[in-house]
Amino acid sequence: MRRVSLTVLTGLMAAGLMVAPVEAATPGRTEFEILMNGKPVGRHIVTVSKNADTTLVRVAIDMAGRVGPISFTYRHRCEEAWMGDQLASLNCTDQENRSVKTVTANRKGNALEVNGTGFKGNLPASLLPSSWWRASTINQTNLIDSRDGKLSKVRVSRVGDDVINVAGTNVRAGHYRMRGAVNTDLWYDASGRWVRTAFKIAGQSFDYRKLTPVAGSPRE
Repeated sequence: MRRVSLTVLTGLMAAGLMVAPVEAATPGRTEFEILMNGKPVGRHIVTVSKNADTTLVRVAIDMAGRVGPISFTYRHRCEEAWMGDQLASLNCTDQENRSVKTVTANRKGNALEVNGTGFKGNLPASLLPSSWWRASTINQTNLIDSRDGKLSKVRVSRVGDDVINVAGTNVRAGHYRMRGAVNTDLWYDASGRWVRTAFKIAGQSFDYRKLTPVAGSPRE
């Protein structure tokens, strides 16, 4: 059976331009149902917790669906460790259909030592990974791809404000448009909490519907 490539599907998430510099994150959990052409195809979950001076982040994405006779599966697992506002380590595995990508990164002084299927070497320690849950991600023009370690160039513009229904409650959120390796529309509330993502790939419309209340979501 033929398979459809999902190499860009993890670059679905982003944030707003009007946010403060990166800070230590507030713990919480956010879960989205992923819809393709209005039908559920998966979930995306981000869980942020604290362990002494370290902030631990776990990202889990699972998708499976069909476009006509073409089927796809996608699985992404990533762990981030932060010391204050600095990324200390990254450990991610990404599988689309049968293709597997990985990346690890560890902070060494002013650099991140990256070992990924897409890049091996040192990158500036100030860079953030493309897990997109941190609103201040959009303040950077270069990101570390959480799938394979490549350096990704991005640009973001503000579209306006919208009202998004989140778990039965209307939330006003900034609407932003990210362009680069992935073309995505993104929404964050005034506190920097991620509330929606929408994009198109190969003529298919994808939308993230947030299932968990905004109050319990992680933020910077």
